[in-house]
Amino acid sequence: MTQSEPKFVGKRIEVLREKKKLTFIIHQKIERWQEALLVAWFAAWAYCGMVFTYYLITTTSSSEKFMFGICVAVWLYFFIRIGIVILWRLGGREIITVLPGEIHIKNAFWKRGKNQIFLMPNIFKLGLIKKSPTNFFAFLDQSFWVLGGERIGFSYSGRRLQFGKQLSENDAAKLTRMVEHAISEFGKISR
Repeated sequence: MTQSEPKFVGKRIEVLREKKKLTFIIHQKIERWQEALLVAWFAAWAYCGMVFTYYLITTTSSSEKFMFGICVAVWLYFFIRIGIVILWRLGGREIITVLPGEIHIKNAFWKRGKNQIFLMPNIFKLGLIKKSPTNFFAFLDQSFWVLGGERIGFSYSGRRLQFGKQLSENDAAKLTRMVEHAISEFGKISR
């Protein structure tokens, strides 16, 4: 099994070619100043949580305990979400592997992640996901503090699946063409 040297498409997409396997790795690394902002936000949010928890423990009024209990619950939800985003930005990767007759897609934190397997005969309508430039939520999905913003999708057995988190439109179009080409190439080969 000879593997070619990795080739980059855009800043974030790495392409690895082997004899009967083509792998696309979408790196999720962000710029250092953005990492610093995320860590500062996480630290400030942790401090807020400590304050809420302190008042929850020390207050004697039942109505204040109830209010601080709700504050701690909301705080904990967002604390976990921002923690996951920081881990994703430090070591997250989307790995799309095209093999004869199937595609594997994995959201990996470093090397760990769940591999989803899709059979090529059941894949339809691979293409770009249209995003409205005036839609606030579409804009928010492209923000570095959010885990999401998929740009490529396909239909699989009645479900709509998406990948290509926060790729530029140009990079997403290039990746779509490469995956389509790989599907046509490896779809004809049996295992």
